[in-house]
Amino acid sequence: SATLCAMESFDRSLKHLLALAPDEVLGFGLGQQVQVIRAVSPTLPGRGREVDGCYLIESGGQALVIHVEFHRRHQAQEALAIDVAEAQLRLYRRESVPVVSLVWDLYGRADEPVTSEREVVIGPSGPRLRCHFRRVNLRGMTWRELLSGAPPSLWSLVALTRDGQNQDALRDTYDAIARRSLPDSAKADHLAVLWFVAEAEQVPIQWLLALLSREKLMQSTLYQQIFSEGEARGEARGEVRGRLKHEADAIQRVLAARLGFVDLDVRQRVRAETDELCLSEWYQEALLCTDSESAKRLADKIRRAPVSVTPTAE
Repeated sequence: SATLCAMESFDRSLKHLLALAPDEVLGFGLGQQVQVIRAVSPTLPGRGREVDGCYLIESGGQALVIHVEFHRRHQAQEALAIDVAEAQLRLYRRESVPVVSLVWDLYGRADEPVTSEREVVIGPSGPRLRCHFRRVNLRGMTWRELLSGAPPSLWSLVALTRDGQNQDALRDTYDAIARRSLPDSAKADHLAVLWFVAEAEQVPIQWLLALLSREKLMQSTLYQQIFSEGEARGEARGEVRGRLKHEADAIQRVLAARLGFVDLDVRQRVRAETDELCLSEWYQEALLCTDSESAKRLADKIRRAPVSVTPTAE
């Protein structure tokens, strides 16, 4: 669905932004300058789950692993804490250095602080686990505060601030990014993040089109990747739709040839079927219909079949 694609682009944008400037993104969250030594594999050992980001840094002469989670879902605090605690343990076992977790809460509230230390107790009673992490909440600041006080690499997240979903915020952010002394491709990457994050925040598309042309965005590696993948998905969906239509038409033609007619109920039921396996099964049976009796059995089967329900992405 369009909503799902927008959220996938949003997710990719956040990770891309982190990869573009990990020192600035991590430094803002931690409230101090950091020296990034290298990226660390985001795949948790023995688990297969990937965290959103993982970096080895040096702070005060000590090596630390910074584990980043973008908290997109309205997930209960205990469930989030379990995920964070699991990542901390698995990363510590693999890297053998202390692990600090940085949770970017994308559904924070305007009346909560921008950064805070959080400790969540896991378990209802008795001996319990405690999970500690640092939380970042961009909803706690205005868009003007973001542009004046946050590192430039975070400006493209303006739509995640308390009041950053308006035309003035988008225009001033665009101008600020355009003035940066960066290569055109790097500027385009930040503008692509601005576009995808604002789109996920349901900013009217006409506001974005008034600022950003496709020609500018196509200079962005991020935009090219997401655009190409979207085209590929669209082509794949088009191929499936074409095949389903071909099979539905063939079923009706075979029934008409063997029976002399196809009643309206059967025609509508065939056209309404969205399950690929079901339609393919009817198609194969239609190809084996050699007389009116076999065609009648297939028509009765189609008429009695319950309508398939296509699951929707949440």
